Amino acid sequence: MERARARHRSFAFTLALLFALLSTGAAVPAEARPLPGPVVDIQSAASLAPDGGSITVQLLASCPERWTVVEAVVAVSQPQASGQASFTLPCLGSLRMFTVVVPSTGGTFELGEAQATASLTIKRGRIESTQDSQLVQVQPTVLVDLADTARLEGGGGAVLIDVTVACPVGANGRLSAVNVSQGQTASGNGTYLPICDGQQHTFTVRVPASQGVYQAGDARALTFANAEHGGNSFTGVDDSPVQIVS
Repeated sequence: MERARARHRSFAFTLALLFALLSTGAAVPAEARPLPGPVVDIQSAASLAPDGGSITVQLLASCPERWTVVEAVVAVSQPQASGQASFTLPCLGSLRMFTVVVPSTGGTFELGEAQATASLTIKRGRIESTQDSQLVQVQPTVLVDLADTARLEGGGGAVLIDVTVACPVGANGRLSAVNVSQGQTASGNGTYLPICDGQQHTFTVRVPASQGVYQAGDARALTFANAEHGGNSFTGVDDSPVQIVS
């Protein structure tokens, strides 16, 4: 009987100890805990280059520390065009955002929908892989570039500045503006209408001074180039110093 009581007390003590260890986590060695695997997550929107030669995809990705990336690739396809590109992913154990430009290897990408697939393979003694694939909305990229100089006109009542814009076929240009300012001395706005045909177009925009008088010398120019597609607005921005010349 005494032996039975002793065995009962020993069994109860063992259960209590096991419960305490499991509650604190001390019973699970660190090396036995499962490590997070590779992760890729494609974002729902992508951007089309004005000439249709590439699509820019954004994705979240991560891999555990001290692992090595074997392959990290994004592929994009439409009925008339496709391509793929690799991206560099450091294994830091945390999610990071990556922007990947995927050039077309044949045909021209278009606005609308595209199938995008991201694949990630890593190794550390063993190999692990994952991928994400989804239909993304391909939206227009609006590129705009201001000239380095502006020309005085009308004794400083206005300046002329060149603005170069490009946006993809299928988008529609919307009224856009340029501001040229010289501190608190002079400032004004001019307008232009982008042409979206995949080509670069340069507009010479007249910017009348709404306050003060422009003078030869340093100034700053800011432009918002606007386009519309599918009921949504898209804007390209350039903000840069310019030199006003006579």
